[in-house]
Amino acid sequence: MSESSIAERVAELLSRMTLEEKAAQVVGVFPAAFMGPTGPDPDRMSQMIPHGVGHLCMGGGLARRPRDLALILNTIQEWIRDNTRLGVPAMVHNESLCGLAQESATAFPTAIGLAATFQPRLIEQMAAVASREARAVGINHVLSPVLDVNRDARWGRVHETYGEDPFLCTAMGIAFIRGMQTDDLSTGTVATGKHFLGYSYTEGALNQTASPMGPRAVHEVYALPFEGAIRDAGLASVMNSYSEIDGVPVAASSEILTDLLRGQLGFGGCVVADYSAVTRLRKPHAVAATDAEAGILALSAGLDIELPSGIGYPSLPDAVRNGDLDESVLDLAVERALTQRFQVGLMDSPTVDPDRAAEAFNQPEALELARTITDASLVLLENDGILPLRRDVGTVAVIGPMADTLRGLFAAYTPAAAVELGMAMSRGLEGSMAGVFGASEDGDDSSSPDPTLDAVTKVFHSTGAIIDPVELDQAVGDIYPNMGTIADAIAQHTPVTSTRGCDWTRPDEDGIDEAVAAARAADVVVLAVGEKTGWVGDATGGEGRDRKTLELPGAQPELVRRVIAAGVPTVAVVVSGRPLDIAEDLAGAKAILQVWHPGPEGPKAIASALFGEVNPGGKLPVSFPAGVGASPTYHGHKHGSGFSSDRAYVDGSSEPIWAFGHGRSYTTFDISDLTLSDTSAPAGDVVVIGCGVKNTGDRAGDEVVQLYVRDLVGSVTRPVRQLAGFHRVPLDPGESCRVEFEFDTSQLALLNRDFELVVEEGDIEVMVGQSSTDLPLRANLGLTNSLKLDHRTSFTTPSRVV
Repeated sequence: MSESSIAERVAELLSRMTLEEKAAQVVGVFPAAFMGPTGPDPDRMSQMIPHGVGHLCMGGGLARRPRDLALILNTIQEWIRDNTRLGVPAMVHNESLCGLAQESATAFPTAIGLAATFQPRLIEQMAAVASREARAVGINHVLSPVLDVNRDARWGRVHETYGEDPFLCTAMGIAFIRGMQTDDLSTGTVATGKHFLGYSYTEGALNQTASPMGPRAVHEVYALPFEGAIRDAGLASVMNSYSEIDGVPVAASSEILTDLLRGQLGFGGCVVADYSAVTRLRKPHAVAATDAEAGILALSAGLDIELPSGIGYPSLPDAVRNGDLDESVLDLAVERALTQRFQVGLMDSPTVDPDRAAEAFNQPEALELARTITDASLVLLENDGILPLRRDVGTVAVIGPMADTLRGLFAAYTPAAAVELGMAMSRGLEGSMAGVFGASEDGDDSSSPDPTLDAVTKVFHSTGAIIDPVELDQAVGDIYPNMGTIADAIAQHTPVTSTRGCDWTRPDEDGIDEAVAAARAADVVVLAVGEKTGWVGDATGGEGRDRKTLELPGAQPELVRRVIAAGVPTVAVVVSGRPLDIAEDLAGAKAILQVWHPGPEGPKAIASALFGEVNPGGKLPVSFPAGVGASPTYHGHKHGSGFSSDRAYVDGSSEPIWAFGHGRSYTTFDISDLTLSDTSAPAGDVVVIGCGVKNTGDRAGDEVVQLYVRDLVGSVTRPVRQLAGFHRVPLDPGESCRVEFEFDTSQLALLNRDFELVVEEGDIEVMVGQSSTDLPLRANLGLTNSLKLDHRTSFTTPSRVV
């Protein structure tokens, strides 16, 4: 359907709507709230959505099996069609951080692991799988990807990001959106870039607090992945940030949500609220006295859809009648919401074929892709030659809380974490849900209009909601019946003994003696340690799970120190969603393999890497700071700041333990012969930068060739290095190739002292190597003139093997 015909149909439909019908289209509802014993309850729907509704929130959680889910969503859409005056179908959204977050869907590693592959093509393929599965059951909108640039390891949501570098985040985000939305939204699924803007960089790394950043960082760092997603991939939806910037909460900031997002970045889609962002304007932000006032502020700022429940926006009709809100403001939000329904084909085909839904799920090529991505995400931090293990290595003692767990291998925003949340909710365990809490007009936060919201409120983030790990793993195993533990996978290669030694978070050391004894009786030890990521109980990573320390939680530091001290050759497998302070505790380990919550393919991938069937080739998308006091640590800091400034702490170095882009291999590579197609060029021209790569070892492996640039002198302080390109290349022993990058010099654009976007005349240092701190190849590129830009035009660097 053409844009003009969509616009005409939207205008005609909007002209027939009452104020109440308009308001209904800009709010969401948890459909679980009107589910009865046998399915959707018509009486509850009549009560809760008499005029229809904008979004059905987390629709994927309504059923475990695709056919059942499709039937339920069809029933709801049919009821809306037949029982509301205009019959406008609802958008159905779900999470899809690392595959569709639905129990039958294909599962992949968490986002930070996706970034560690340095292969956007794989992430585009992954998103296409999730899009196909979503559409098959009637889900047409996902609340992914996370485009936040994260630079502070203390923040609990590091695992949801693509790391610390804006170029890498942009490249991965564009790939995800292209795969999810496809070339035509009528066959794709709406992607939502989040969280706009600055959400990942807050005071003390505490979730949802103020974002202390200047306007240049806002534009040049944190907005960059969003602009690339909008201009290069046609991003159709954006979610606001909970935080505030310079005194104004983003949910109420027209400067951020309208002037910057739409005016400067060119966004034309829908802005959806992060859950309860509207009512948070009343409490805790205290910039609105009532929820009704919060609704007016948010809508006027450019926040189109209130999620997950209508708390502020149901009052919009009264605000229009009272003269507190111009109806045209409401009309604009409704117009955007309706336009999206036409774009995804929902207005003409609101239901799906339930008998074909399952065909889209877990297709053989999708499962193969999940394994490929998991293999590619593994990062070998250190190796003194012990890896890969020989087949005749003898007995391996697999020790640690990650040795025998299924749940620990999954991050938040996965079915495994959702099952744990559901188990906690069913027990009525207490807690508080950051971002989702009840709020009444009178300031009584004890209840909300949505009973499902109240139920989740009781347990989300609760440290008391610890579910028995055996029971929890049984539930996870029901979802992934072919999955085993790390110990199980290693046992497929060699005899294994296994013991936890300690819990993830509890300080109890009673099991450490047994673990030390098991280590001494083995030929090799695999220490499987890390942190659990989720929402409840003993999770130390995840949303609202921010930390003031970064060491291994609980008794794990004592466990690893004592096991290593036993003197048996030890390999550490660290499973986490953020960089941890592990270097000192693991100093005696012979090798360290970093695994970002990998999902169901993780154990087999880990075992294959340990025994050399897979050669780890992932690279770090985040720097590992030298202790929590050195965080934030990131490679692209400014001249005069960061660990390149020759400044150190009185009690230690400020340099990272492992830098951005680092990752070892079982083979070795040589990168040489740097060439530039031009050593001087006009600003805005494309320069081809090339180098040779050779596998100089005796094993096949992957190398990620990394291109960085540095503005030697700028009118404002510039980063000491900017990632400007990367290419992962597989090579057999002795094989060589040449990698070329088509670098568009407009990527060097900066905001000058007059806040104009310009590429400045001057010298640029070009650097190529194997990590951000291993850049042996260097050359200068002179830009012969300055160039003023209306907006950025280049966000990624095409690369190829020649």
